[in-house]
Amino acid sequence: MVKFGAPVFLSDDQKVAGAGESHGVAVFDPELLANKHLEKGFTAAYAPYLDVNDTDKIRQTRKAFEKAGIVIAEVGYWENLLDTNEENRKRNHQEMLNALYIAEELGARCTVNIIGSYVEGHGTSKNDAKNFSEDAFCEAVDNARYFIDQVKPKTTYFTYEIYEFSNNDSPEGMERLLKAVDRPQFGIHLDLTNMVNSPRNYYNHLALLHDTIRRVGDRIVCSHIKDVKMRDGIVSVVLEEVMPGTGIIDIGAYLREVNKLPQVVPMMLEHLNSEEEYDIAAAYVRKCAKEEGVTL
Repeated sequence: MVKFGAPVFLSDDQKVAGAGESHGVAVFDPELLANKHLEKGFTAAYAPYLDVNDTDKIRQTRKAFEKAGIVIAEVGYWENLLDTNEENRKRNHQEMLNALYIAEELGARCTVNIIGSYVEGHGTSKNDAKNFSEDAFCEAVDNARYFIDQVKPKTTYFTYEIYEFSNNDSPEGMERLLKAVDRPQFGIHLDLTNMVNSPRNYYNHLALLHDTIRRVGDRIVCSHIKDVKMRDGIVSVVLEEVMPGTGIIDIGAYLREVNKLPQVVPMMLEHLNSEEEYDIAAAYVRKCAKEEGVTL
């Protein structure tokens, strides 16, 4: 069952979230924010920024979104869990615990981050060969178990977003990680575009989707909707994120296959530059959904 959402804008000067950032607004009134999602016709939402100690605001936010019938899809925390600076890593781990706690209190489907990168600083801007090592895999397993065992969530899930520069860059990688973590509250965060990391996968992305659903479909708890286009006229491979409907991804098939799953799976737009772009992308997704008979 699919729920559909995207970032919303409460003012003209609201910052748009880019890659590796939270999608939530920083200052908000919970009812105003929930009503803005209703105005846009969304049934799912990114969690706003929330202070783990502000229990009243967390409670108000959950109440407002439940009243509006909107699923909170994810609490994103996009900092490097494998940071080579020990002080940074310790801080990031604590903030990740806070994000998982907030997700549980909000009734969100999941909290999400990437596995991380063996560099100092942000894990989406720099990468390292060690990211694909067995050490990185084991550390990802240990981290996931630690966060889940500390918070002990009953309804929400801890997830790693599929990422081109990590061990969970394929259906096989996700399945292996799921089995190794071995915790019921460890889920799969699906991003089909992020699995398109080669020309082979670019042209066979639907086979990639079907293999993912076959392996881990029952544990998918959230997903992103994006598109990708391979640049022509050059020798090297360059894959670029683009507006849904302007790349290779069969959005209709993506919606159809995820909608077959029995669990609620929010499908969320991201990484666009303005409210106008999100409106255009949302209209295209809704068109695809209508053609496939999928209710958003």
